[in-house]
Amino acid sequence: MKIVLAENQSEITLGQYQKYLKLIARLESGELDTYTFNRRKIVLFTNLMFKDTTNIIQVDFESIINQIDTALNEQAAFKSRFKLGGVEFGFIPNINNVTSEEMMHLDALDSITQGEFIDASNNTNDVENLHKLMAVLFRPITNKDSFGNYEIASYKGTKKYCELMKEIPLSVANGALFFFVNLATELQEVIQKSMKEVQKKEQTQVTTSKSGDGTQPS
Repeated sequence: MKIVLAENQSEITLGQYQKYLKLIARLESGELDTYTFNRRKIVLFTNLMFKDTTNIIQVDFESIINQIDTALNEQAAFKSRFKLGGVEFGFIPNINNVTSEEMMHLDALDSITQGEFIDASNNTNDVENLHKLMAVLFRPITNKDSFGNYEIASYKGTKKYCELMKEIPLSVANGALFFFVNLATELQEVIQKSMKEVQKKEQTQVTTSKSGDGTQPS
């Protein structure tokens, strides 16, 4: 019996990972015992049928589980472009090119529409909606040049490509998710800092105005 086993996250799909997280939830709720959980885990990430997992000798069983865990815990690098279903997708270029200095002005994020940002924010922490988040962050490339620059299709919701996004490599999804979450965190810090600076200036102006009350011109 030859077992096809994923060696890294590029050989695991986002859809498989979503199913795996549901398996974990069933284990934590007590619906599955550890042995049954591991059998279903092997089925999910290999070519085996559930009934075949009882024929795996113990040492191989543990080795397979360890290899799956190694692949799932692998660090994923950010990848801005990939091909799937004959379509080349690109990460939102305007987010990808934002620098810390540009973020200070916030105008650099004006090109991300409110609909895009709300959809992305709402889907970040929901496992079942991770494929929808990917459909927000990645869209078909409509134009590109030899320097690596590209343009993507305008945002029209997630319906058209969200199911297809379940087939993207987990490495792509995790890399994009890590990038997006860190960008959102940095942006929030910048916004809070800017608000404090504005409040400080307003307070200074109020204080200056009050100190000048009743002063007669010389």
